[in-house]
Amino acid sequence: MNSDQLYANGRIAVLSTKLFGADKFLRLAECSSLVEALRVLQENGYANGLIVANPNDYEQILRAELDVAMASLKELCYDKNALKFLLCKYDYLNAKTLMKGKYAREDYTAYCFDEATYPAEKMQEAFNNDDYSSFSKNMAAACDQIDSEYANGNRSPQIIDKLLDKASFLDMKKYAKRSSTRLIIKLFDWQVNTANLMLLYRLKKAGYDEQQYGDWLIDGGSIKKNKLLSLWKGESVDLPNNYNKFYALCSTSLTLAEKEQSDGRNRLVAEYADFLTIQPALDYFFKKVDETEKIRRILVDVKNGVDKEKIKDKIK
Repeated sequence: MNSDQLYANGRIAVLSTKLFGADKFLRLAECSSLVEALRVLQENGYANGLIVANPNDYEQILRAELDVAMASLKELCYDKNALKFLLCKYDYLNAKTLMKGKYAREDYTAYCFDEATYPAEKMQEAFNNDDYSSFSKNMAAACDQIDSEYANGNRSPQIIDKLLDKASFLDMKKYAKRSSTRLIIKLFDWQVNTANLMLLYRLKKAGYDEQQYGDWLIDGGSIKKNKLLSLWKGESVDLPNNYNKFYALCSTSLTLAEKEQSDGRNRLVAEYADFLTIQPALDYFFKKVDETEKIRRILVDVKNGVDKEKIKDKIK
């Protein structure tokens, strides 16, 4: 056990007391306008009290709060490969944003996370110069392929999403294997399998064919490609019970499936609860991620004038 991690976990216990509780979510749900809701966030120190000129720019506040959480994670997680695993998602969200900005000839750095691995401004400059040498091999290969696709006339933003999503999981798999934490490997497997099952439902609904699904599939999960393709054909497939239930949920509601993806992740984290490991750091970070997502849903409803009682029902 790293003694520094034990000290860090004490700090995490303090940070966890500042997470939004039911009372704060209720107060947000009772707001009559975005202006009022953002004032509530500011009063609670959200994103270090960041104020936006236009209330509709609330995504800036949510990104900034996640930046604060990532900055804390960098200080409080002493398994560096686990840290890279967690930051990978935000590295690739930035990469997708900046590759789209590159081809739109726009500066999209304002839509990026500041605390991801690579500074957004330097990443944008490198991307605009077709220089991917400073990034992971998987990210560089994906960006090179995107450039080739766009040069050949295949200029769909979906190409950017597909290639960078696949690359992100390759990097995550690498960091999960290098991590000293079994929990990280379990989290990777859950994320890949659930992503592929949601993808199956999404692509079928959008009219894609089996070959296209196979091309989109993410490698590395315990549910192998042949089983997923059989599932696509409607054949009987022997999946673990939790994944059978998850796929059934996809066909009912992707919103519910996305919630179950997060809930299943949280159950895994809870199973590995141990104050002498990095588990408290992971638990805190994921709770912060869930918190910002819940706040986003409330802000959207407040903006759209949804009845306050309906908002309260949604967040119970």
